[in-house]
Amino acid sequence: MKHHRKKAIKNVFVIAGLTGLVISIAPLTAQFLSNEMSHQSSNHRHLDVNRFTKIGGDWPPQPKNMENIVWLQGNSGVRSNSISQVSALAKTIVINNVPELGNRFTFITSQTDSGKNGPSSEEVVTFFSHSNNMTVEVNVDHGEIKKVEEISPSTYQPPLTAEEVKEAVKIARKALQKEGFGRVQQLKGYGILAFKTSDEAGSDNGGFYDTRVVYVSFHEHIDARPEFIAWVDLTEGSVIKSMEDSL
Repeated sequence: MKHHRKKAIKNVFVIAGLTGLVISIAPLTAQFLSNEMSHQSSNHRHLDVNRFTKIGGDWPPQPKNMENIVWLQGNSGVRSNSISQVSALAKTIVINNVPELGNRFTFITSQTDSGKNGPSSEEVVTFFSHSNNMTVEVNVDHGEIKKVEEISPSTYQPPLTAEEVKEAVKIARKALQKEGFGRVQQLKGYGILAFKTSDEAGSDNGGFYDTRVVYVSFHEHIDARPEFIAWVDLTEGSVIKSMEDSL
């Protein structure tokens, strides 16, 4: 499947809490942004499976060589809601006119396309369709839809949104409680986009799952070790596996 965007994208490391979109760390909520570059000469994205610190170091795992760290207060969410009027209009046009989104989807971002000839007037609006299990990228120019591109989850998945992490934590918490782990109700939930291990992928590079999978962990606080972990499939709305993470 052809993929046209050949520019830097931002990968978002997401933290979700018991209540609200992002967990409070003292009075603050955190948004970690790290620059991730796609190959300029390639027509597809590659996954860097070594971009996070290893378990046993910082917790939750942090993107290596983080840049542009931004601390948010209040209920700001993971991505800024202050998109331009042009982007907001493009987003609305896509929601109302692109059936590929299905009934259940998440808005990721809207940004001006930077083509080979420099910046253009086109907005590239990105969603993840949970109904159809795919990334949907739409080019909108002056209110007109120019192109709709469907990207399979095994090829590429955009960063998680705070809403997705909140939903994954909710699903994982409910499943663990049903297994008899009442302790999970007292813990804070965290989530990051999950990737296949080398064994699962059958290669040294790992890769994206075939569905939207979130790695969820529960801790007393951000610096504490995880007590419970779960892999949540947001596409199916179910838990793939969960366990108590005892030392």
